[in-house]
Amino acid sequence: MDFHKNRGNLIPPLVLIALGVLGTVMLVGGLTSDEGVRIHGIFFLAPIGVIAGLVLLIKNLRRLTMRIDERGILIEHPAERVKVALGWQYVAGVSVTTLRKPGDDRNTASYLVVWTQGGLNPGVPQGWMFQNDGWTGYRLIDTSDLRESSAQLTQVLQQYAAPVLR
Repeated sequence: MDFHKNRGNLIPPLVLIALGVLGTVMLVGGLTSDEGVRIHGIFFLAPIGVIAGLVLLIKNLRRLTMRIDERGILIEHPAERVKVALGWQYVAGVSVTTLRKPGDDRNTASYLVVWTQGGLNPGVPQGWMFQNDGWTGYRLIDTSDLRESSAQLTQVLQQYAAPVLR
C-alpha cells in the first residue's frame, strides 16, 4: 500500500510568512518615513520570520514516498533525511510506537519503528536510534506526516509484516 504526505501542516508556515511580510512592510514604512516614527525592535525580526516561514513551507512541500508491501518497507522522505529500502528478511520486528521526539524530551509522537537483524541502520539519522529491551530500534517516520491514520498503518503491517509485528 502506498502512503501519502499529510498536507495539513501548510497553515503555520503560511501564517508565519504573512506575519513576516506584514512586519517587514511596517519596518520599511517606519524606516523610510519622514515623520521620525519610533520602530519597535520586534519589527527587525520580521524578515527572519519570512525566511523561516519559507523554509518550513519548502520542507512541508517536499515529497514523501512510502510503500509497505510483501517485499518490505520503502520510505523516501528527504525533508527528514530518511531513505529506507528494507526487505522483511532484514526486519526482526516492526511496530507503531509512541516515543519521545528526537532532541525534544517533553513531546511524544507515534512512529513507525523497526528493529533490524543485527542492529543494521536501515537509513535514518543516528539520533533516531533508541534502545529497548536490549534491541536497537529505529524511528522511520512520524505517523503525523502521513495522510493515512495510524490504524491504517497498523492494518497494513498486520497484512504484510505479521511474523515480525510487535
